[in-house]
Amino acid sequence: MIIAEFDVVVVGGGHAGIEATHAAWKIGVKTAMLTMDLNAIGRMSCNPAVGGVAKGQIVRDIDALGGLMGLLTDKAGIQFRMLNMSKGPAVWGPRAQCDMKYYSEVARETMESLQGLTLIQGELASFERMNDGRLELTLLNGDRYITRALVITSGTFLASKMFTGLETSIGGRVGEPSADKLSECLAKNGIRLRRLKTGTPSRLDPDSIDFNECDVQHGDDKPWPMSDRHFDGATPDKFWGDQVNKFIRNDCVCWITRTNIKTHDILRSGFKDSPMFSGRIHGKGPRYCPSIEDKINRFGDRDGHQLFLEPEQADIGRVYINGFSSSLPADIQLAAIHTIPGLTRAKVLQIGYAVEYDSVDATQLYPTFECKHVPGIYFAGQVCGTSGYEEAAGQGLMAGINAALKVKGEEPFILGRSESYLGVMVDDLVNILLDEPYRMFTSRAEYRLFLRSDNAEMRLKEKARKIGMISDRDWFDWDRRRNFMADLKTKFAETSATPEEANVILEAGGQALASERTRWINVLRRPGIDPETFFKVAAPDAQITRRDQWYMYAEELYAGFFDRQEREIDDQKKMEKVKLSPDFDYMSITAISIESRQRLNAHKPLTLGQASRVPGVRPADITVLAHWIESRT
Repeated sequence: MIIAEFDVVVVGGGHAGIEATHAAWKIGVKTAMLTMDLNAIGRMSCNPAVGGVAKGQIVRDIDALGGLMGLLTDKAGIQFRMLNMSKGPAVWGPRAQCDMKYYSEVARETMESLQGLTLIQGELASFERMNDGRLELTLLNGDRYITRALVITSGTFLASKMFTGLETSIGGRVGEPSADKLSECLAKNGIRLRRLKTGTPSRLDPDSIDFNECDVQHGDDKPWPMSDRHFDGATPDKFWGDQVNKFIRNDCVCWITRTNIKTHDILRSGFKDSPMFSGRIHGKGPRYCPSIEDKINRFGDRDGHQLFLEPEQADIGRVYINGFSSSLPADIQLAAIHTIPGLTRAKVLQIGYAVEYDSVDATQLYPTFECKHVPGIYFAGQVCGTSGYEEAAGQGLMAGINAALKVKGEEPFILGRSESYLGVMVDDLVNILLDEPYRMFTSRAEYRLFLRSDNAEMRLKEKARKIGMISDRDWFDWDRRRNFMADLKTKFAETSATPEEANVILEAGGQALASERTRWINVLRRPGIDPETFFKVAAPDAQITRRDQWYMYAEELYAGFFDRQEREIDDQKKMEKVKLSPDFDYMSITAISIESRQRLNAHKPLTLGQASRVPGVRPADITVLAHWIESRT
């Protein structure tokens, strides 16, 4: 018996599932979320934080596109910091410690508040394509549903196993089961799977920690929220003004300590029982978030590794040891922890463990996240071979948007590498055959001067508005701010500062002083000035938020570099506009090398730009392909 029919069903209630569900619902199609445990919606499996360098830029992209992660983070955040501030604003990364329990509660409440959304508790066992192209879903308990599009955001739960030393158990997260039947169903449908590995550290009782032996790490004096939108009565002006601390919590601290030689010796003594070194774990783990035993093995000459002690909740509750992920035997982990300053009497509430799971080879997917050879099936999140909440959420947003647009018969929504960090990530995932979990870095973005955390709205808001992701209220606030900043920039370009006025700003920033009148816009472009001081002097009556002050400063700071990057972007956009059919047989173009033809046939790129980024395809062959296309248009 068919229980219900939907346009889009999202499998999974993690960060990818939340964004996919919300996006499909927002665009206006009949949507359901199917998850094994409704109480686990938005659960943070590992670290109690959102954002960071490059990851924070992804969250800001998600927010500008109408997604939820930034808003949820601001509600559940307990400490806010802007990372990388010693460098230019192009690589600043907003980050927030979160109350893990409250984050999950807010996420579930948000899902429950979406009128018309259906939440289903259950496990997807299999799917079959019907004669009309729709998909029939069968749950483990026998319940059946029909959907026009299926978005799978199964995280680390496909055929998952957990490891601590010689002990092995079934599950994708402690206390939660593995989705074995779905993994079998995917393989039967010809979807290539590979094994990957992740891990998590021990959690400690805060009452057993001597924090006096650790360095304290506070949040920023003036916190930078993740979202630009309203909540709890805070308008953007209030939220980014002097009242910011009334609307977000920023009073929790973290602590810093280090491992030492004794710690490393104890860890090495357990290597013989390590599931990673003994070959019991076959999946490859994240290169840039290695376990502590992997660090010791790879960097054995170091006398210590920095660790961050992070509260999991506002009332602390448990402390997460950031940097100490491990799957070594429990007694080895405990003995090693007891050699670390501040942790010599630490009580472990949950021991660290590793998870090995099935993931999908993302080169089987279009940039919409739809499977190339199984139409109507989309994948997003860690199941696509990424690490991190932010990467997962970004994929979920894009997959949910595109699943909904396809159901409505509308054009797909694809962002380019020059438009957002999401565009960079998606392009990397679908074009590069990965053998380890993918993590976003600013270095992956060729056009990072354009892809800053401060200008996400300017880059993406209008695009999101066109597909129905932005509310009238949010659009009105943004449009008003955008026009106001444009008028202010014109004023700065047309009026001049006296040497006395300019020098107040320059002296505060430690810059060479002015001896003659200069246009305000040139003062704003000086590296190292404080934008807040600038606006107090240059526009004392302007009602402009701190966020927008820094945006205007960054735009002028990098103005001299934009022309060259814009030319590069224009060249890339021309290649992206040349569409390629996914059904085209490249073997018919004999002027292209056999290797390139085989790789292009396997990847099925949708544009000439994507074809140029397929690994192993020669630049000369792209030139031949471009000429071949031009001769036939």
